[in-house]
Amino acid sequence: MAGINGPIRLTGFSGMLDTDSLIKDLMRAERMPLDNLLRKKQITLWQREDYRSMNTALLSFRTAVNGLRFESNFETVKATSSNAGVLDISAGGANPSTSTVSVSKLASSATIVGNKVTQSASDPVTTGGVVTITGASGSADITITAGTSTLDSIVKDINNNSSQTGVKANFDRAAGVLYLSSTTTGASSKIEITPQGGSNALAQVFNLDSTELSKTGEDAQFTVNGSNLITSSTNTVTINGVQVTLRGSGEATISAVTDRTGITDKIKNFVEKYNEIVDLFSTAATTKKNRDYKPLTSEEKNSLSESEIEAWEKKARAGTLYNDSLLTGTLSSLRSALNLPLEGSGDQLKLLSQIGITVKSDYRENGKLEIDEAKLQEAINTRFDDVKRLFTQSSDTPADTPENMKKRRQELGFADRIYEEITAQLSKFTKKIGSGSIESIDDSVLGKQLKDIRDKESDLERKLREIENRYYKRFTAMEQALQKMNSQSSWLASQLGG
Repeated sequence: MAGINGPIRLTGFSGMLDTDSLIKDLMRAERMPLDNLLRKKQITLWQREDYRSMNTALLSFRTAVNGLRFESNFETVKATSSNAGVLDISAGGANPSTSTVSVSKLASSATIVGNKVTQSASDPVTTGGVVTITGASGSADITITAGTSTLDSIVKDINNNSSQTGVKANFDRAAGVLYLSSTTTGASSKIEITPQGGSNALAQVFNLDSTELSKTGEDAQFTVNGSNLITSSTNTVTINGVQVTLRGSGEATISAVTDRTGITDKIKNFVEKYNEIVDLFSTAATTKKNRDYKPLTSEEKNSLSESEIEAWEKKARAGTLYNDSLLTGTLSSLRSALNLPLEGSGDQLKLLSQIGITVKSDYRENGKLEIDEAKLQEAINTRFDDVKRLFTQSSDTPADTPENMKKRRQELGFADRIYEEITAQLSKFTKKIGSGSIESIDDSVLGKQLKDIRDKESDLERKLREIENRYYKRFTAMEQALQKMNSQSSWLASQLGG
């Protein structure tokens, strides 16, 4: 019997034919065009997936190149403190400098500390009333209800209003002591506890001194290189471009010096990422397709184990980008950009080889780069500005004509030049594979191919259904004829026998 959307099929009238098996065998041959189309679809999907791997690697290379495009990335200012007990360095400075800092006072928050209470934090209090707690942010009323409120609930109520007041509470159960502190530091921070008529219930419950119900914080105080007194509401301050955290009273020297070690790592990373691109693209473009291995059909997969399918498909998908012009073109454009001398005058650096970056001589390395680290370090130490210019030189020439594009390319430092080249190649990848999912139908080259394949697939599936239905009709008619012949033969045999 056919599926839900097909005609009703009644077979087996004569008992002489295995109609389903016969039609299945016949349809196997009819399905060959569809199977070939599905294989083509799978190859296209594999291509798209492989292109995306190349695209991801190219993006990673562009990130490495980006680290060399700006002068600010070539030298950083590294700061150290001579006495971490007085101040810590939070962030490096903007300019080299030496600063002697004398700290006389740290910024503090407003704090009120109660005396010891013996009552359990979870037992109801016997005193009630309303108090107003005022901090730098504002005020809030705290209601204490005798027989209902507990030490814990009062602390919770204070903290629930901390965003409104700028005051937080903490009760040390072991010591039996309440701590109230402002959420900010400096002279502008404060805590005031004011009763709303009658006695101060909060002071009574937590055993606070009546003279300690109003407190303010203090500003940090320090001098720099013998300056006048400087104050700060916080202990995190910026001194001569260096961000520091004040830790204690005393004297410390901040030494901010130029650090050029990071640029060596950035250049080495640039070369490493480029070589990864060369390896990946060259391998993909030179791996030939094995014609003995084609994508498996669903029927073929059913007869294999998962490990067998994985091993087969690994061989079947190899060579999907063999001799691909997008990969070879990308490598060619990058090599050209790396070999083009930078426009300059006099003895300015114009080639990467002048700082120790050269192409490997072994042709089997496919043009990968290598670094003479001693030569690179010497160039950084002795010709730092020239090295920086070699990578970061800018160009005002617009890329609006072929002539201007060529001129701009030669004027640009190697980082910006490679960055622009990668961006142009990434645009070509997007046109080829799109930006959606692997199977998405879009305006990319492979997206349009998949749409064409999908349309043909639907058409072939429709035709196969029609062919299968015709086979069933013919075999049904044949079985009916055989059944009729069998009946006539039986009748004739019975007559002759009689």
